[in-house]
Amino acid sequence: MTPAQTEAHQAAAIEAIKELLEANFLEAEKSADNEGRFAITFRVTFDRSHPQTMVKVTSRVSRAVTDEIELRVGDPNQPELELAPEQHL
Repeated sequence: MTPAQTEAHQAAAIEAIKELLEANFLEAEKSADNEGRFAITFRVTFDRSHPQTMVKVTSRVSRAVTDEIELRVGDPNQPELELAPEQHL
C-alpha cells in the first residue's frame, strides 16, 4: 500500500462520514434524551480482498437509556440470623 493509496482511502472514508453526518444529523437530534444527549457513531471498514479497496461506512444513531436494579441476594445455604432490634437511646 503506497502513501497515496492510504491517503485516498482515508479521504474517501472521511467524505462518506461527512455525507452521512449531514444526511442524518437532524433525525439523530430528534432522538435526544431529556438532557439533550444523543450519539451518532460511525464505523469504517476497509476490504482489500478486491482488485479495488472497498470502503464501507456505517452510521448508527443512538439515544442513551439507563435503567438500574440493585438487589441483595442472600446465600441460600446460610440460615438467616435473627438480630435483636436496635435500642435507641
